[in-house]
Amino acid sequence: MEVIPAINETDFRSVKSKMRQAKEMGAKWTHLDVADGKFTRNTLWNNPANLESLNLKPSTPNPKLEVHLMVQNPDEVLDEWLDAKVKRVIVHLESVKDLDVMKMKCVAFDTELFIAVKSDTPVERLFAHEGIADGFLILAVNPGLAGQKFQETQLGKIRTLRQKFPDVKIEADGGVNLENASRIKEAGADILVSASYIWMNKNPKSAYLDLLNI
Repeated sequence: MEVIPAINETDFRSVKSKMRQAKEMGAKWTHLDVADGKFTRNTLWNNPANLESLNLKPSTPNPKLEVHLMVQNPDEVLDEWLDAKVKRVIVHLESVKDLDVMKMKCVAFDTELFIAVKSDTPVERLFAHEGIADGFLILAVNPGLAGQKFQETQLGKIRTLRQKFPDVKIEADGGVNLENASRIKEAGADILVSASYIWMNKNPKSAYLDLLNI
């Protein structure tokens, strides 16, 4: 089981601060939420050019970056995120136009491509994309805002996906905390993404380690 701290912020200063904290707590990956106010109701930090100041090269001890593109035009913005050296891109099936082209670009940059679905999208829509995706993300809340409650109905989607694809990577995102992490893991998720539970805790590192020990 892997646990990834999620960063859900409106300004780069806060993003950078939490990246530093994620590194200090020993996280291997960091999850960056990007929201454009169109695919989502809210807008989050959205400037990959800033990432150069983090010196995020694979050879450094910094956590690897996965960027969750909750945007209306992921095909149009993919190149700039790949140029920023992110190691995993998560795009939504509801907004992507050409997954084949996206996959080709990601392979050229040695970047993984995950496909996500919103909580109200049938999980069966992912079945046709196993050969393209390096993994799938089940978003268990409405896209964009941190602090929402995990929708228990998403456990069934994770189970269905795991039964269909025993070896695929499955990431669960949204409302993940110590109370539901075991159920999410038992349903079949390999990766847990958590924002509020970690960052709202008095000791974020302790909260991260508690999830990691599930």
